[in-house]
Amino acid sequence: MYLLLATSLFALTSAFISRFLYKAWLIRRYMRSLQRQGLPMPPHNLLFGHLLVAAQIQRSLPSDAHGHYLADQLRQRYPSLGPTFYLDLWPVSDPMLIVTDPDAIAQFAQDRLLPKHPGVKTFMYPITGGYDLNCLEGETWKFWRKVFNPGFSAGHMQSLVPSIVEEVEKFRSDLMERARDGKMFLFEDHALKLAIDVIGRVALDTKLNVQGQPSPWITALLHQRQWAAFGLEMGIVMLINPMRYFHMWNNRRIMDKYIDRDLDERYNQAQGNSKSKTIIDLALNVYSDGGTMDKVFRKYARSQMKVFIFAGHDATSTTICYAWLLLSRNPRVLAKLRIEHDNVLGPDREKASEKLVSDPTLCNSLPYTLAVIKETLRLFPVVSSPRKGQKGFLLTDREGRQFPTEHCLVWAVHHGLHHNPLWWPRVEEFLPERFMPDNDDATLKPQKNAWRPFEFGPRACIGTELALTELKLVLALTAREFDFSEAFDEWDATHKPKGIKTVDGERAYQIQLGSAHPVDGFPVRMSSRSGTI
Repeated sequence: MYLLLATSLFALTSAFISRFLYKAWLIRRYMRSLQRQGLPMPPHNLLFGHLLVAAQIQRSLPSDAHGHYLADQLRQRYPSLGPTFYLDLWPVSDPMLIVTDPDAIAQFAQDRLLPKHPGVKTFMYPITGGYDLNCLEGETWKFWRKVFNPGFSAGHMQSLVPSIVEEVEKFRSDLMERARDGKMFLFEDHALKLAIDVIGRVALDTKLNVQGQPSPWITALLHQRQWAAFGLEMGIVMLINPMRYFHMWNNRRIMDKYIDRDLDERYNQAQGNSKSKTIIDLALNVYSDGGTMDKVFRKYARSQMKVFIFAGHDATSTTICYAWLLLSRNPRVLAKLRIEHDNVLGPDREKASEKLVSDPTLCNSLPYTLAVIKETLRLFPVVSSPRKGQKGFLLTDREGRQFPTEHCLVWAVHHGLHHNPLWWPRVEEFLPERFMPDNDDATLKPQKNAWRPFEFGPRACIGTELALTELKLVLALTAREFDFSEAFDEWDATHKPKGIKTVDGERAYQIQLGSAHPVDGFPVRMSSRSGTI
């Protein structure tokens, strides 16, 4: 019997190794064929592909730096690559076609829609279960997108301004307490709680009150982020950790318990006849069975609730952090922003909330505030767009070269795009004037398709209008109230981090925790401007 088991194990191992080696040979041969066609890529090793190149770059970065830095680091090391090139990191990932050319990205995100790469579902599965708007394709995706579109229309966003202002006022009061306290604190935690409370109002029509007290299912959602992985970027040890699957199961159990309760309560109240445009009601309105909610619909509805809560807080909270970081480093911009708020909302800061609630259209009269947000998202984009290449689908660059996408993860890397001097003059400067309608400097005007933190095309982020509205309200109600300073030096002196802690000289670099987040929770100090004119 032992001999039989040993023989079977040997056969399985041999089969696995043979298949692994055969696939390695196919992929390396494919990359070499692309190289012979003159298509750009870093120096390629027949045995290791580009793994050694990537490892060298990784050693020069902080160990927790976000993976989207890779594209721009390669641009800096190999300037002749151009904005579109291949990268062979198999078996860590599929062969990649890295794209930081706005016109090339438009070809597969706008002109023709390549499907999301399967890694997106792998990444989202621990958080949503994979039946959410971000993971779905084809007619199922079109159905759910149509269902939820009314909840994110510009008109509906204006109706949400009073409830968003209410949550921002809690945030403002919380920051006032921190300013009076005078101690260093982690700013991201407060921005994150604000963003969750806002999306709770929009998605569930519920006051989650995370800014006031912990919520079990939100805590489970936040814990679940650390187990989300596109591939091996979190490390093989984490991926094979048996406790990973227990934590994923337990967090999902907690989330489902609370979401199911809300779904059932809302369903029993409305029976599919609600005129509300909250996400939960829009979902229930398409279900008109009249009896007990079936398992299939519940699975999809539950997944949609999770993705909206996750996506609705993740990018917004990060952008709040980086907007304040950049404003604190650029007093000229901050002064100009405050002048706009004085002019539009009046010099009495205490009445700003009241004015916005009584006239939500004032949000549309803050062009410089919007420009600050856009420039923040240019310098610190939160997400990228990975797609699955298709047989026969070629990208064409500005020189007329054609790039096959078959077998490839086609990766629109927004960080690489937004930091490429080909598209952005004075690329590392914080210049909101780029996005002002009355900007007279033609050299600063963004090129078409070059700014895409929310992507363009049919699969552009459905929550773009909500995110921009929320961000404008946050700045409008806090920028005149506080002075702000980053406290990384103080944090480092206390925690004594080991190894490299900057990316291109930036201490507030981004790490992966769901999407891109500021490292170390973004330590800051704040002071109140009460009494200043």
